[in-house]
Amino acid sequence: MKPIHILTFCLLFLTLASCRKKEFMPEVEGLPVPHPEITASLKDVLNTSPYTIFKAAWERSNMDKIMKEKGDKAYYTMLVPTNEAFIADGLTMEKINSTEPALLDSILLYHTLTGTFNPEDVKDRVDNYPGKSLLENPYLKVKAPFSGSALAAPYFYLQYLKVSGNELFVNGKKAGSAAAVLAKNGVLLPVSRVLHKPTKTILQVLQEDGRFGMYLDLTARTDALFAELTYGSFQHDFTAGLKVSEIGDYNITFHSIFAITDDAFRKAGYNTVDEMMELNNRNPLPYVDWDTYAVKGGLVTDTLVGYHRWGTFFSHDEPNVGRGTANATNFYSNDLNNTVLGDYTLVLGGYPTPFPAYKMPLDFNNEGGVIKVKVKGSDYPAASVIESDINTIMGPVHIVDRLLLPKGFKL
Repeated sequence: MKPIHILTFCLLFLTLASCRKKEFMPEVEGLPVPHPEITASLKDVLNTSPYTIFKAAWERSNMDKIMKEKGDKAYYTMLVPTNEAFIADGLTMEKINSTEPALLDSILLYHTLTGTFNPEDVKDRVDNYPGKSLLENPYLKVKAPFSGSALAAPYFYLQYLKVSGNELFVNGKKAGSAAAVLAKNGVLLPVSRVLHKPTKTILQVLQEDGRFGMYLDLTARTDALFAELTYGSFQHDFTAGLKVSEIGDYNITFHSIFAITDDAFRKAGYNTVDEMMELNNRNPLPYVDWDTYAVKGGLVTDTLVGYHRWGTFFSHDEPNVGRGTANATNFYSNDLNNTVLGDYTLVLGGYPTPFPAYKMPLDFNNEGGVIKVKVKGSDYPAASVIESDINTIMGPVHIVDRLLLPKGFKL
């Protein structure tokens, strides 16, 4: 499999074999299933299936009306939880029959994707397929995928699908066997669990979990110190991209993060945030060069935690121009490998002002089913991903047990 490259025309021709993520996610429409001999529609396939609870939810909902309004030319992938999955989630037939149709609409729209995902067609694909659900969040906007008059586009919840052997994975987690039923207007895929839409941002997950107090305090104090040293003239905000923005045409971008627990800091020898902030005094502090209007130098605490957000802070920062365009980093656990990410471009090079792109600085390995990650070339032990795929509205949180430190860094 060739390394993944971000191509400009990827936005225009995103198919099941397309290139990986472009910034803020392009439209994902899929292709018609190439089986003209199939005459049964998705609704016909559902009606003859054993998935009676999903079918009852569909009949009680407004989905027939919604789908009719979308026309008869569209193609869909229907992710259908089995009866056992619904019951395990507390959604019995009795519960479904007493649930308001509008709430059922939300559940079913989240389980219905535009385009077709046929496992047989993607068995050789190594990365996740980003499927766009029909469920929109009217309060969120993403960057428009095409240049033009519109600067923002509606936010639709995404489902990341991947086939490994005979297993289907959704958002990094197992979701049953990849046994698709083809229809003339799409694909029905049974899933072994009910899929729940994310409701929190990455920042909310970190703040509410309770294991990341030192991480949040350290990054807040680092932001404040940088602002003091640079007179607030340069952006340095750990929370950027981890929360819904309050300014701009679009208010959400797609990311993941390797979250650092308090225990991971202690394992590195730090028991307090004060101890870590003291590291900044071992080097000259950053300052503003007003002739070039650029910050010279950096904070040690940025290096201490910067690779946990993919190291993009260390991409080239051109004076009076800034950094290149950042690509999405919302990678689920089954994308955390060198085949998918080894040559991934995190930040595009500059144009028309030329400066270098920023490539993936992390190295991945899998030891006995445990994902290991470290900075390329580092002499520090790799961190283990001890919990993965905590889903948010912008991408997953992965929790690691060690700091991701570059070669030569002195603790």
